Amino acid sequence: MNRGFGRIAAASAAALGILALVAAPAAAQKRGGTLVFVQEAPPPTLDPYFSTSVSTRNVAMNIFETLLTRDENNGLIKELAEDYQVGPDGLTYTFQLRKGVKFHNGKEMTSADVKASFERYKRMALPKVTLAPVAAFEAPDPHTFVIKLSKKVPVFLEEISAFVSPIAIMPAEQGARDGGKIDIVGTGPFEFVEWVADSHLKLKRFEGYRPDTRYKGTDGFAGRKDVLVDMVDIRLVKEPGTRVAGLESGQFHIVEDIPTESAKRLEGRKDIVLYDLKNWWLHAAWVNHARPPTDNLKVRRAMQIALDMEAIMEISSDGSYSLQPGLQYPGNPYYVTDGKDLYNVADPDKAKALLKEAGYKGEEFVIITNSSYQSMYKAAQVVAEQLKAIGMKVRIDVFDWATAMARRKNKDAWNLWFTGQGTGPSVGPFTALKDVVSPQLNQFVADPTLDKLFQEMISGETQDARKATFGKFQARVYDQVHFLKFGDFQRKQATRANVKGYKPYRIPRFWNVSLED
Repeated sequence: MNRGFGRIAAASAAALGILALVAAPAAAQKRGGTLVFVQEAPPPTLDPYFSTSVSTRNVAMNIFETLLTRDENNGLIKELAEDYQVGPDGLTYTFQLRKGVKFHNGKEMTSADVKASFERYKRMALPKVTLAPVAAFEAPDPHTFVIKLSKKVPVFLEEISAFVSPIAIMPAEQGARDGGKIDIVGTGPFEFVEWVADSHLKLKRFEGYRPDTRYKGTDGFAGRKDVLVDMVDIRLVKEPGTRVAGLESGQFHIVEDIPTESAKRLEGRKDIVLYDLKNWWLHAAWVNHARPPTDNLKVRRAMQIALDMEAIMEISSDGSYSLQPGLQYPGNPYYVTDGKDLYNVADPDKAKALLKEAGYKGEEFVIITNSSYQSMYKAAQVVAEQLKAIGMKVRIDVFDWATAMARRKNKDAWNLWFTGQGTGPSVGPFTALKDVVSPQLNQFVADPTLDKLFQEMISGETQDARKATFGKFQARVYDQVHFLKFGDFQRKQATRANVKGYKPYRIPRFWNVSLED
């Protein structure tokens, strides 16, 4: 039995604010009731292959499961795989599947479903580069799935277990479906009921779910998943004041994000439990290399060195942040500071001179932000003012989150697109940086140097070698201004005191959670 190629993020557990593996025995917790969870933004889709959005994962990770996933410390852990072996040549991966696993439509999962899911992911998923080294998928019998690679990829298991856009296992008949056109059918503990746009989503307990008895309790996205509530009502509430008021009144049980000032006021209340999640995401913006004026490196550099990251983070996060240049968090095995000389330069005079040198003549600079995540909205306002101060003509387009995600695909629509890079820095550098690698290319223009470095990084035989390449990769991201990191955003969550068994994580897990009287 192979537990995995290292526990890739054990050292980052403290930085992530992840709690230790503890779960109240299901038998000791009350069953029944409807759990009301509140999140800021609507998901752009529930097809997990076609979104890197936390709002999608909040829902989808409770519906779908994967062969391998991550444990409480972001290390590798088995989920739908009973076991697996890696061939001596490092090119063949053989997975034995758990037996008796049912889809929400009643069908038993077999290797045919796993094969069709992986084939669909390789063909059309956003991070399909993950499976680019695959030469063949095979299903020699109903409970065996084999992946054969064309070249050795030492980090392949880490790659396929990442959950930014998880390789969720679906019924084989979904394999030919276009992106966003699937039936929402998985093997997870909750099944999809309804989705009312801008209002709510509802999930119900999947009565055919069989908890994984290899584990004693919650462990990342795996573990023993006992479903104690009848329903989960996921409310979409953009306004922070409304979220807090609903929590205080008892209308909401779990709130994804509590403003810092509100959290201070709620401290000491016996009916509310507060959680502090450090390093929630990299507060940042993508930079479009295809649309003028950011097709000009000198303009991008002028923008980069003009920005005062401390001012941006102080206002956008209400003071809950830290500053550091890494695209991984301090304490992560891949944390490096390459490119730091281009981080938080905050020199508007030098930026003005460089803008003049670039030949900038007042071309419109378009920022896309959203009204769903207030931290992104406020960051965009501050950045706009700082860019105007160096002589740039700036326009801000504000959309809801789903529309902003859709607009990001249009290379002619924007120059800066505001985001929070959350899960990627948590699970490692390979996932975090796919966004700027072909074919994903959030910057729209391929960077052959980055593509080469990415392949070098995932092929590195040792962690030291991979880390050294990651340093070069991060330096290149700064040098070419693919991505503007502002700072590390911190988040506060809260529950009502009668919510038992809830353990904060990158994504809410509704199993092993109960509502007490």
